Amino acid sequence: MPVASDTTYPVTLKAGDGANGVASIVGMLLGQNFETFPDRVGFAKGVLRPMAVVSADTDQSCTIMFRKSGAVIHDGLVGRPVVTVKATVDQILAVSQLEMKRGGLVPVGFFTKRGMSVLGQILRHKLVVKGLLTHPVMALRFIALMSVV
Repeated sequence: MPVASDTTYPVTLKAGDGANGVASIVGMLLGQNFETFPDRVGFAKGVLRPMAVVSADTDQSCTIMFRKSGAVIHDGLVGRPVVTVKATVDQILAVSQLEMKRGGLVPVGFFTKRGMSVLGQILRHKLVVKGLLTHPVMALRFIALMSVV
């Protein structure tokens, strides 16, 4: 089921209408972002490995696979994601409010009150970003793709 089909970079939920809540939220955010910020399509096409989001409060997860023709979101963990974000739904939405420049390479959103709160949660392991140290550019790109600002 396409979440955003009127864009040049469609976002599709592999499970269709039966997709879990996390997959639906991530699909909605990505679909809106590609429509609002078409320049992010180039960044998405450059992400060659899967990325995942795991909800700490609902035990649901999804894996995002960015392809040349569009993004596909699978329920659950599929493959070996290069970056996995484990957070509550509220934390996922807070991360989506962080402003990122130049495809995530300039994380200006981390230098705000909200950004400092997110960094504090990462340091206290309340919000976990697996791959942040081993693949920092990919982790920042993922945040930039999820950002609604």
